[in-house]
Amino acid sequence: MFYSILFPQEEQHKQPRQKEAPNCFKNLNLDQIFTPILKDKQKFELESFFYTSLQDPEIISYRQETMRELEEQALFRLLIDFSKIVYELATFMSVIQKALSSKDSYDNNYVTKGRMLDYAEKYCQAISSLLKGLSSVTLHSAGLRNFSDYLKDYHTSDAFTILYNRVTKLRGEFSKVQYCMLIKNGTIHIRKYEGQADHSKQIAACFAKFRQDNVKDYRHKLPEEPAAHVEAAVLKMLAGLYKDIFNDLNDFCAKNLYFVDDTIFRFSREIQFYLSWLDYIIPSRQAGLLFCYPQLSNSAERLYSNDTFDLALARKKQGSIVTNDFIMENPEHIIVVTGPNQGGKTTFARTFGQIHYLASLGLCVPGREAALYLFDNLFTHFGREEDLSTLNGKLQDDLIRLHTLLNTATDRSIIIINEIFASTTLNDALILGQRMMDAITALNAPAVIVTFLDELALHGPETISMMSTVKEDDPAERTFKIIRKPPDGLAYALHIAHKHNLTYEQLYGRLKK
Repeated sequence: MFYSILFPQEEQHKQPRQKEAPNCFKNLNLDQIFTPILKDKQKFELESFFYTSLQDPEIISYRQETMRELEEQALFRLLIDFSKIVYELATFMSVIQKALSSKDSYDNNYVTKGRMLDYAEKYCQAISSLLKGLSSVTLHSAGLRNFSDYLKDYHTSDAFTILYNRVTKLRGEFSKVQYCMLIKNGTIHIRKYEGQADHSKQIAACFAKFRQDNVKDYRHKLPEEPAAHVEAAVLKMLAGLYKDIFNDLNDFCAKNLYFVDDTIFRFSREIQFYLSWLDYIIPSRQAGLLFCYPQLSNSAERLYSNDTFDLALARKKQGSIVTNDFIMENPEHIIVVTGPNQGGKTTFARTFGQIHYLASLGLCVPGREAALYLFDNLFTHFGREEDLSTLNGKLQDDLIRLHTLLNTATDRSIIIINEIFASTTLNDALILGQRMMDAITALNAPAVIVTFLDELALHGPETISMMSTVKEDDPAERTFKIIRKPPDGLAYALHIAHKHNLTYEQLYGRLKK
């Protein structure tokens, strides 16, 4: 039995979800990725779906299968139109339900009841149209297949059949309602149409001979509801003339006030989780960047990603962007990134965190292919401004936050640490850095450490050394490629010193002169 397009089981759907952005969002620039999506799709209230990472491989696989299938453009367009129509109708109906819940407003509220009939008709047409569209598509994912089966059963159910038949019958009845309106001295009189001449047609026919080509329309466009109270009064008078038809409308509204099916409404909202993501990554794909559906595992035996990139940065640059690779194989589980400033080290660390978080939602991630870790928590420790209210120095603040992180993390966590201990001496930074490496090694959790301390990259067999590189002929120019190689910060410093004529030999030569 189908329940949700985001969760294969009803029980999974009913588990609590996070309503606030996780702590890691800002450091990883995930807020820059999700804010435009959530703003654009604000009415669908998707926050809890994007804020709640998953640890169940079954749910993630279910979502990946669904999203793969939605990459088919015909299906994408079909469902995005359906989702918008049904969700908006359900929203409009919630207003109507409140308006008709009062006995005082219910009896003669024919304007509202007429809208309800319109919405019911659009709803029935949307169901039939989607079913027809799905009949021409071969569905493979469990989620969409099960929804299609549910839709077929619903379409043939007594509830839907009776609803559609009554809507059709009422439409037919109201199409026969004809009346004359006499307006004189601010008073309106209504009577049944009895074959009287249509003066509007007579006037149009009289002036037709003067008509030449299309001319400018000087008629003033009135608001949709210029005088709702007048419309309501006219309908009330009509109800007295056509009692049977309006009684049928009253009965229809009383019995079908909640005609939108809960499961279909839930689908219309939840499918936007996939559609909004696929829509968001279109510019990156058009720029030639690749996305993939990663393998996810509870084991960190072998983790890798090829041609991955920082999605937030890619959206900002809207042009060429450098992609990078990484691979960890047992016993490796810590990547230490060193190299020159402004060389892409922090971007690499963010990318590592981004793709893991996106994968945990069941989304396709930046890269050609990937095998990633199914984490329980994603912890980040990035430098921040000193908080004067705590009366702590920057080093003390770094140590307190790091201590909390390491005490909270488990072997199933992911840890990303960016440039800490920069506020102390080199010797103290080395001592503290080695202790930090010892603690992360003992945790056996996957980690990325961005540091200016080359020694940390040589900590042990669990450590991978990666470096941000520069051009061979101009070490001052960054390539933004992060490659696996031993740290050589000193060699880079010598390149820079030589470029600016500041090596020992160059200085000594000038002084001798």
